[in-house]
Amino acid sequence: MNNQKIKLRKLMSFYFFVFALGILIIAPTHIFPIPTFMYARFPHYLEMMEPFLGVSWPMSFEIYHDILYILAVIGTLNVLGIIFYPKFKRTAVVSSTIGLFLLSLMTIFFFFKFINVNVPTAITYGTYSVVLLIADILTFKALTKRIEA
Repeated sequence: MNNQKIKLRKLMSFYFFVFALGILIIAPTHIFPIPTFMYARFPHYLEMMEPFLGVSWPMSFEIYHDILYILAVIGTLNVLGIIFYPKFKRTAVVSSTIGLFLLSLMTIFFFFKFINVNVPTAITYGTYSVVLLIADILTFKALTKRIEA
């Protein structure tokens, strides 16, 4: 097995870790009633946040869901690019590039704007955004690297 396939297999393991971590953060909020796991209830604190860039609570909640859908598609395309390498390589590189932009903005939002609303929630989701950003950077790096002969 060549070196590129080994790197991609390790990257796939990292994506499994990222997915499992996401489930561990989000699932308890849907299993246990309020006030348990309040630090992980981001939408609750989004409602308490002042309008951001002129966007009020209902619209920011829709934007939040749209970004979740976009990130799910980006993650799916990245994983498909890893699994079906080199067939889906170009698609994964494009999705990874878009992910770099969005995840960078998400990280900045949590650590510089949302931290004023609720510190534990901002740190939880800010850290998870950093983990997602690392996965996206590693995907971009692995898929854009030239294969040695």
